[in-house]
Amino acid sequence: MDNVILLEYQENFADNLSSIAYGKIIEKNTNLHCYLENDTKKRTKFENYMSNFNMEYNYISSARVKKISNNALKKNKSYIDNLIIDKKISEKKITNKILNLKHFKIKDIDYISDKIKDMLKFNRYDFLINHDILENILNTQSIGLYINENDILNKKEKDFIYQATKRLNKYIKKPKLYIFSKKDISNEIKFYVDYEIINLNDWREEFYFLTCCKHKIILNTKNSYSEGFWSAILNQKDYTINIYDKKLQDKKARKNWIAI
Repeated sequence: MDNVILLEYQENFADNLSSIAYGKIIEKNTNLHCYLENDTKKRTKFENYMSNFNMEYNYISSARVKKISNNALKKNKSYIDNLIIDKKISEKKITNKILNLKHFKIKDIDYISDKIKDMLKFNRYDFLINHDILENILNTQSIGLYINENDILNKKEKDFIYQATKRLNKYIKKPKLYIFSKKDISNEIKFYVDYEIINLNDWREEFYFLTCCKHKIILNTKNSYSEGFWSAILNQKDYTINIYDKKLQDKKARKNWIAI
């Protein structure tokens, strides 16, 4: 049991993608094995989130969780772009020896293999209803922006969105911003481009449409970041431009990734 660690279940759908991806990277670089706790309530919610993906994950019974030893973390040092996993764990408040890697960092993009990307793509599309919206996204110079309803935007974040749309307007001819949000923010934020607020009931359809947008603005907030990040990663084309907050600055220059 010394080579077993647990990945924490996340409340937000896209944060679970980060946990699973980090788990696969850890397993590849160490002799550690990452599991999810076989808790019925948490597992049911997680599997509901992941039912449309080619997701690969393993469970371990709740009774065995208490026997897991932290010795595994002391014996195995996994370096992910100078990040020592066991040091990362020690900096977190871990309960029941559960590893909480909630947000995937931009600096760790190179560790996301094609296998991981394929695992995190939809394998069926039975949730699609709003085909007219999808057609508009595919046939325009679409920019995707996700804003979680639980995120309260401050002045800096609002200014970031404005500057991001201004920058994209410079690079792209006739851009159209699609804002995926449960709340009307048209009176809160100024935009430099034409925009439309999309409010969808199905989170799967919302994420798929966001992924289909040709360009992305990735908001650096607690509940919105992972959705924007993974929608950009899973739709990597040569012509895409991804704008992110300079606070997330990556030391390595990346093609079509722009920090402002």
